[in-house]
Amino acid sequence: MDIDTLHGLKQCPLFKDLEESEIIDLMHTVHYRVIRFHKGDMLACAGSVCQYADIIISGEMVAYITGSSGRIIRMTAHQSGKLLAPAFLFAIDNHYPVTVEATTDTSILRLSPTDLEKLFHSEQRIMRNYLQLLSNIIAQLTKKVRMLSMSVREKVSLYLIEQSRLQQTKNIILPLSRQELADHFGIQKYSLLRCLNELKQEGVIRVEGRHIHILSPLLIS
Repeated sequence: MDIDTLHGLKQCPLFKDLEESEIIDLMHTVHYRVIRFHKGDMLACAGSVCQYADIIISGEMVAYITGSSGRIIRMTAHQSGKLLAPAFLFAIDNHYPVTVEATTDTSILRLSPTDLEKLFHSEQRIMRNYLQLLSNIIAQLTKKVRMLSMSVREKVSLYLIEQSRLQQTKNIILPLSRQELADHFGIQKYSLLRCLNELKQEGVIRVEGRHIHILSPLLIS
């Protein structure tokens, strides 16, 4: 196993709390392969079957859906260490709900479900980490369902509050562009810009490019 592959696995939540030597020993017990994707290559199309456990070793993949009007709605971006579609691998309906495409040259470590199960049986911590991944997905989906009933202002406020908590500061840096953020909320870009401008005019935030300074409490009804 080369150093880049090991580094990518070390970042994967599946191998949390495992030492590098333990990861190397475990991976020697299963069959895997590293696949290279060029920018613009698709890992999966919406509706295709999720057949493998794919872990991003390097690069970035983005998941998106295409609306009836042809508009692309970006769902999320995945970087090094991300295990793709863990909730669908063992599902009865194991079809990808989104299209997954490489936004940069990307390397993927690919395991069969059978080999992933071997890792579960060999190391209890990997099974625990996988269950935690699934639990986190359920929690995130619950948040998204709640967000569907929110106004644009409430969506933006909740997002800024969460980013402030994650970055542990009120002077946050948006990880997404304005268009990417609008796609994340499922709204038009002009609606997002109008909302940010309203919060700015009210003195709640100060906006400097991707830097957002939270000046007053953001309220969510």
